Amino acid sequence: MQTLTLASLAIAAFSLCAVSLQDKQPERFSHPVPKDADGGMARWIATCKPTAAHARLKELLGKYDSTARLWMAPGSPPMESKGTAEVTWLHEGKWLQQKWTGEIMGQKTSGTAILGYDNFKERYVCMMVDSLQTTMNSASGHFDASGDNLTLWGMMDEPMTPEQDKQVKYVYRGFGKDRFVFELHDMMIGETNTRVYEVEYVRKK
Repeated sequence: MQTLTLASLAIAAFSLCAVSLQDKQPERFSHPVPKDADGGMARWIATCKPTAAHARLKELLGKYDSTARLWMAPGSPPMESKGTAEVTWLHEGKWLQQKWTGEIMGQKTSGTAILGYDNFKERYVCMMVDSLQTTMNSASGHFDASGDNLTLWGMMDEPMTPEQDKQVKYVYRGFGKDRFVFELHDMMIGETNTRVYEVEYVRKK
């Protein structure tokens, strides 16, 4: 009798656990329902409206001469190359596109960058591709307190190392000025001397 009782208790406990797991299963895999579901459309419409953050994007519009500098090692003299760039609207008031030409380690190349402001995430976002590589880089961030420098954080693959998804920092230093610098910092280097690449842009008059 005691054996049968213990076995029955074990089966009952297992059955209760199974029922409990089944009850929780849909909750784990279902999408969260917003508390104010009726306000979803209003929130979506709000994210579509250009803001003061978008207004800053037009500061970059124009044609530029560019000078790229690549540091192969901290403290070493950079490799320099010349190029051109043009920044236009991809979708006016919301998204910029930059088309550029230049050289990377002696190879002619061209590329495209897209920059905008994501109202939902409340940050600037960018995406970059070029004709040489098969990787696509993206980043997001904010202006600093001065309002002159836009800092974006992202991940980058480094086939030469080889590293995947290492943290990098991009800085538009002097954003919107007739002369500004776009910097790439490798954050895996450490706390100092992290700049490995930059492009200096001078607006054509």
